[in-house]
Amino acid sequence: MHWLIPTLLLIAETVTVNGGKVSYDTKGSGANTMVFIHGWAADRSFFDSQIQEFSKTHRVIALDLPGHGQSQQVKSANIDSFVAAVEALASKPVILVGHSMGAIVAREFARRKPNHVKGIILVDGSIFQLPPGQADRERAMESFHRLAKSFGPSSEKPIRERQISVFLSNLYADSTPRELQMSVLRKVLATSPETAESAMYSIGDLRYWSDDKLNCPVLALRAGKQQPPNDEAYLRSIFPKLTYQFMPGLSHFLMMEQPAKVNSEIRTFLKASKLE
Repeated sequence: MHWLIPTLLLIAETVTVNGGKVSYDTKGSGANTMVFIHGWAADRSFFDSQIQEFSKTHRVIALDLPGHGQSQQVKSANIDSFVAAVEALASKPVILVGHSMGAIVAREFARRKPNHVKGIILVDGSIFQLPPGQADRERAMESFHRLAKSFGPSSEKPIRERQISVFLSNLYADSTPRELQMSVLRKVLATSPETAESAMYSIGDLRYWSDDKLNCPVLALRAGKQQPPNDEAYLRSIFPKLTYQFMPGLSHFLMMEQPAKVNSEIRTFLKASKLE
């Protein structure tokens, strides 16, 4: 039950980003540095098993994004502030590992600072193809805005918690252990309503959904009951050096549910991309 192990005892540090303190840990050493970026309303402990494994061969940095985990609450808990937090920690080229919303952060960082990225690993990343028309794209983004409002402080606490529970339930597989589901729920509910709303709302900002190409090596691990139609082809169109692996039967939280499988896929990618 890997998801029940306590957060690793690393070297806790902070860095000030836009006036707020961002909490992060470092562990291990090596020629290459991996930066782990968690998803919406989560924290760095979601990557505990990966930190333990890859700190054997790499320097590992795991941060709590602004407003999340042990980092300070901020008014602007959005993609821009999240990218700024990663930028504060990535003083030299790094390998970015992003889960869910963290994949959007990794991609946006790479777009802004391509020379600071050696590779990207998308762990069921929230990057997918939008409809071609502007009006349809805007309607797709509205779904994030509606979710954001239901998760925010304007919703009464029981309603908000029920909405989040239903949202998360759609991200699990049939075999996802109940203990894992409850662990994820507790951590998500610990995130402030203000951060939950602001972060989800920013996911629905079309500025972060352009189809710019990135030429660094990219691993995309996709989980679910069925592989999304055209998913691999779309990702390959924006990540020409893509390695794609569909992992059927695993939940959105695959790195916690089956850490050995996920770690093996990442290790194989790192070796093939000469990022060991």
